[in-house]
Amino acid sequence: MDRRTFLRRSGIGVGAGAVATQMPFNIIERAEAKGESGKLEVKRSVCTHCSVGCSVDAVVDNGVWVRQEPVFDSPLNLGAHCAKGASVREHGMTQDSHRLKYPMKLVGGKWQKITWDQAYDEISKKLLDIRKESGPDAFFVVGSSKHNNEQAELLCKWVRLWGSNTPTTRRASATRPPFPAWPRRGATAR
Repeated sequence: MDRRTFLRRSGIGVGAGAVATQMPFNIIERAEAKGESGKLEVKRSVCTHCSVGCSVDAVVDNGVWVRQEPVFDSPLNLGAHCAKGASVREHGMTQDSHRLKYPMKLVGGKWQKITWDQAYDEISKKLLDIRKESGPDAFFVVGSSKHNNEQAELLCKWVRLWGSNTPTTRRASATRPPFPAWPRRGATAR
């Protein structure tokens, strides 16, 4: 580095330091949690994500579920939540929720609110066109680990009703493996 570059960079550093000393650092205030308003109630409930039946204490503030705690005296979950149980509050949220409450359609690059009847009609027409053109196995239905047992079973029943023979659940995959059965140890291959 030559002398001119050194002096230029040093001048920039000193100038930036001088400007920084004049900045008001009191604009950052201490963060405090918002206190609950009104009367808090604790309501004992059961997690809906699977058939285990873990207990959940729902903390309700003026009729709104604000947080939850695991139940420590429950013989099933022993004061713990699984990942699904920890998210159970998200599925019942309606007030100040980020979720859509009515169907939307992208028209000309902008989202427009449509009626439920219009949404059902358009979706069912497109699905029936796909099935008529390519058969019932033309689309892939994916469940999620956020589904509880009943939701997964209902999804599989709908896919079977649709005409596809590809759905599987944990119960079905336990009795019917997704791959050909391998010969047992000690058995001779035929």
